[in-house]
Amino acid sequence: MIRRLATHTLSIASFVASTSRLTKKIQNPILSNGIGIFAEVQFVFILVHCHFRLITTQVSVTEQNVIKSLEHFVSTANDETVSRKKLYASYIEKLCESGNIADAVLVLRHLRYRNIPVDINSYNIVLATSCKNDQFDVFSEIFKNLLLSRLPPDSTSYDNVAKVLCKASDPDLLKFIREVAEITVNRDPTVMNRIVFVTAESGQITKSTKIFEMMKNLNLKMDTVTFNTVLASLGRAGQVDKMLAEFASMKDLGYTPDAVTYNTLVNCLRRLGRLELCKLFAQEMLDKGFELDLQTYTALIDVLGRAGHVRDAIRMFDELKKLHNPSIYVYRSLISNLKKAGKFDIALELWEEMNSPNSKLIGPKGFKEKKKSKRIR
Repeated sequence: MIRRLATHTLSIASFVASTSRLTKKIQNPILSNGIGIFAEVQFVFILVHCHFRLITTQVSVTEQNVIKSLEHFVSTANDETVSRKKLYASYIEKLCESGNIADAVLVLRHLRYRNIPVDINSYNIVLATSCKNDQFDVFSEIFKNLLLSRLPPDSTSYDNVAKVLCKASDPDLLKFIREVAEITVNRDPTVMNRIVFVTAESGQITKSTKIFEMMKNLNLKMDTVTFNTVLASLGRAGQVDKMLAEFASMKDLGYTPDAVTYNTLVNCLRRLGRLELCKLFAQEMLDKGFELDLQTYTALIDVLGRAGHVRDAIRMFDELKKLHNPSIYVYRSLISNLKKAGKFDIALELWEEMNSPNSKLIGPKGFKEKKKSKRIR
C-alpha cells in the first residue's frame, strides 16, 4: 500500500505540472489583471482536488476488498470447532504465504481498531514474514501494534525481534527502542528486558549492550533483572572488566543485587578460572544475607578443583551435602579434578557414591530447571 501511495504522489506531481501547462495555454493573454491568474489557480485546484478524491477512493476500495475477503473466508469456514481467532490467523498466514503482507497488515489493523480479539499467532506470522523479507518498518509497526493490543508477546515474538535487530542500522535501532519505550512507559521493564535478553542469547552481545546503553541514556525504566541480563551476557562473552564495571554501576545507580546477580557473577568468573573473585563475591553474597544455593556451591567447588585446591573443594562438597541434594554436575566436576590432582582413591569413592541406588542426585533436567527458574520470564 505504501508503494501504491508513493506512485499516486508522483502522479500528482506530474498531473499538476501538465495542468499548469494546460492552463497557460487556455489563459486569455488579454487579461492583465488578477482575474486570469485567479481563474488559473482555481482550475488547477479543482482538478487536483478531484485527483485526490480518486486516490482516497482507490485506497478505501482496497481496504474494503481485503476486509470483504476476510469476512467471506470466515463465513464460509465449514469447521465449527475452529475458533475465529484461529481462522483469522489462518487467513493472515495465507496472505503472507502468497506475498500479500500489506493486506495482512491491513487485516490486523482492522481487527485491532475494532477491538476484535486475535491470536498471538496472527501477529507472529506477520512478524516472521516481515523479518524474512527485511521489511523493518513493517515489522516495527506490527510489534508496536502487538504491544498496544495488550496481548503479551511470547518467546516466538521475541525471537523474531532478535532476528530483525541483527540487520537493523543504529538509527533504526534507536528509533525502535524509543517507540517501544513510549508504549511501555507505564509498565514494568519486562519488554525491554526481554529484548536485551534475546538479543544477547542470539549472539549479538555488542547490540544487546548497545540497547542497554540506549536505555540508560534515555532514562528508561530498569530493574535488577535488566542488570542481571547484561551481566550474564558480558560474562558469557568473557568481557570480565565490562561485567564488573556494570556491576559497580548497578550499585551506584541504586539497584540492589540479588542472589541471581551474585550467582551470575560467580558462574561467569568460574568459567574463566577467576578463583579469588569467585570467593570474593560468594563472601559478599553471604554478607548481604543470601544463602549459597546449589548453583553457587557447584560453581565454587568446580573453580576450587580446577585451581588445584582439591581439599577445599572436598570440604565445600561435604558442606553442600548437608544443605542440598548434590547435582550430577558437581560430582562429575569434582571427580575429574581429583583425577587430575592424582587423588584416584577419593575419585573412585565419589564415583561409587554417585552411582549408588541410594543417592538422591539432581540430574541434568532438574539442575537446568533450577537455573531456568532464575532467568527472566
